[in-house]
Amino acid sequence: MIPTLVRRLIAIVPTVIVATVVTFALVQITPGGAAEAAAGPTATPAQIAALKRQMGLDKPVPLQYLDWLWNMIHGNFGQSVINRQDVGTEIAQRLPVTLELTVLALLVALVVGIPLGIVSAARRQSRLDAVVRGGSGLGLAVPEWLLAMFAVDLFALQLGWLPPTGFTPLSENLAANLQGMILPALALGSGAAAIITRQTRSAMVEVLDSPFVRTAWALGLPRGQIYFRFALKNALISVITVIGLIAGALLGVSILIERVFVIPGMGSMLVDGVSQKDFPVMQGVTTIFVAIVIFINLAVDLSYTVLDPRIRR
Repeated sequence: MIPTLVRRLIAIVPTVIVATVVTFALVQITPGGAAEAAAGPTATPAQIAALKRQMGLDKPVPLQYLDWLWNMIHGNFGQSVINRQDVGTEIAQRLPVTLELTVLALLVALVVGIPLGIVSAARRQSRLDAVVRGGSGLGLAVPEWLLAMFAVDLFALQLGWLPPTGFTPLSENLAANLQGMILPALALGSGAAAIITRQTRSAMVEVLDSPFVRTAWALGLPRGQIYFRFALKNALISVITVIGLIAGALLGVSILIERVFVIPGMGSMLVDGVSQKDFPVMQGVTTIFVAIVIFINLAVDLSYTVLDPRIRR
């Protein structure tokens, strides 16, 4: 396991370098600059030039990138040009909120998608299989933000079962926190559940048609052992690949869900930073998102070696 981890970490280094360059470059080519945004629309050219010197924006772009990267490595994300707050401190406050929402949505997708995929594969070409495939198709067709608005209208405003918006930290009240995260997690995880259902069904059908599973049926092994020990374990490799992709995609979709439910997470912070041209906020949040996606890909790669020992060799 350790040699595999070392190889994966070495392979990640070029990805990290390219990701940081792209993140820095995208902000640099955005119309308007950080100094102009901080100075305001009524600032004179002399004031803007002074701000550029103060913020180090008068240096050559390669030196700006190296300074920015060095500060990032040491946990210094800079100050917001709008509210002058430390970006790293604000990220530390908002990151747990976004991670909680993403993890809950992923749990919803796994709890719903994998069992439905197994049942659909076991009862393929039946009415139940048709219902599951139809439901998963509907889950893929309906956008998460539209489902979120419908859920707020039905379950919060009309039925009054759940709060429509807002967020309660875990440290303050566990019950209120979970109650407020039910609708966002269900809305965010709906599309992911549909994808996992279809992928699980497809992988299970392929494995169930393989010769070794037919041999297991011929030997009279128990149904549960065939489905879970042989079929599901071999199907999980392709399913985990999709789960890794979904986990990264959920971070992006969470931006919309956080806006609908007024959740103070990283997505709301990024939207505010983009709308206000707050470049340190944009760079800091994007860098954290990229780091999380890279970590997810590393975890997926390592999980392969657990499920299939042949990959270690």
